[in-house]
Amino acid sequence: MKLKQILFLFILFSVFSWNVFSAENDELSKEKILTLEECISLAKENNLSIKVHKNTLNDLKRKNETSWNSVSPSIKGDAAFQDDFVNKTESFAISGSLGLTLSTNLYSTIKGAKLNYENGLLTYNQAVKQIEMSVWKTFYDLIYKTEYFSFQSQNLLTAKKNYEQNLEKFKNGKISELDVMSSRVSYEQKKPVLEEARIDLTNNLELFKNIIGVDFDDEIKLDGSLDFLLELKDIKLPPKENPSPDVQAAKFAVEIAENNLLAQRFSSYSPVITGTYKYGQTLNIDNSLWNETSSLSVGVSIPLDSYLPWSSSAVSINSKKESLESAKLNLEDAEKSIRVNTENALRKINQIISMLEVSKETVALAKKTYEMTETAYNYGKTDFLTLQNASDNVLNAEVSLKNQAKTLMETLLDTEYLLGLEFGTILKLSTE
Repeated sequence: MKLKQILFLFILFSVFSWNVFSAENDELSKEKILTLEECISLAKENNLSIKVHKNTLNDLKRKNETSWNSVSPSIKGDAAFQDDFVNKTESFAISGSLGLTLSTNLYSTIKGAKLNYENGLLTYNQAVKQIEMSVWKTFYDLIYKTEYFSFQSQNLLTAKKNYEQNLEKFKNGKISELDVMSSRVSYEQKKPVLEEARIDLTNNLELFKNIIGVDFDDEIKLDGSLDFLLELKDIKLPPKENPSPDVQAAKFAVEIAENNLLAQRFSSYSPVITGTYKYGQTLNIDNSLWNETSSLSVGVSIPLDSYLPWSSSAVSINSKKESLESAKLNLEDAEKSIRVNTENALRKINQIISMLEVSKETVALAKKTYEMTETAYNYGKTDFLTLQNASDNVLNAEVSLKNQAKTLMETLLDTEYLLGLEFGTILKLSTE
């Protein structure tokens, strides 16, 4: 009886363990379905490029928080042992010094560190937005490639169906052998096209995993569609609140150049005050007596060579003036470029929207034409080549429509990045 109980428990444990193992295996092998929002979140958390830019920003932040350290006192301690072989004396000395340097450069140093950090923050935010834009574009590119693969799959099935039907008709003496051979060649030609689409989709999906930081062994499927772009009629931009990132960067460049000029003038014309206090004691080992020293020194250094126009300081000041003038010109150019590029982008967006309307009608016409051609072919009123052309026209029209929708999305994203908007802002405003 005891043996039977042990055997029963062993079998029960084995069944339980197998079920747990199978459940874990199913969970591991389960395909992950990711939305656009989930992909963006994963990229911000895992992308290595963002982490590198974050380290750079942290360094600039630390320098900004400690930019006052030029007025921090310098502290120094010394110890020395001396053996005078001629006088046969030995001594041991310890001393310390406290130094302080004051210069008018402190203001420009603190301001420069602050400007560098703020500019670095802008650079970091733009780096994050570049990754986010890459996620958006790649996501919808993969949606397009998935649909393209689906179109090619359906096209292959249609070609296979035509070939099988033609083969049956040939056996019944209804069509010529040439139509059978043509349908078979058409069917075989579509196989490598489908395989190429599959490889392209797989390769780009692997690259996307690297962007969002997903393990390469994970199976993922994207949950999205391009169809909502086909209903877009009009584009609306939000009211302008902040300058575009390019203009902000150009403004920072002007402020940094102004501060560099000020710092150079401080260095060239302003005095530097230094103060040092020293204290020490020396022990005469022979008589065990201590000698004490204490001193304070204050100095002022005034640069005078800056008043000579050929001096290096004067040349440096002129160089900083030229840099400031160049930064102002770059700011003016950035402001003009933003206006021109924004207008160009809006014209391109409206053109694509107009093309989408025509392409939708083209798809509907191609499908209707194929249906009528297929009916005519089944009644022997047209040849197989005409039917094949009609089928190809449907495929090309559908692919062109989805490709235009993808281009529209990419143009919208480029426009939002140009203006410094959150991605999806234009779409949200235009569909409300």
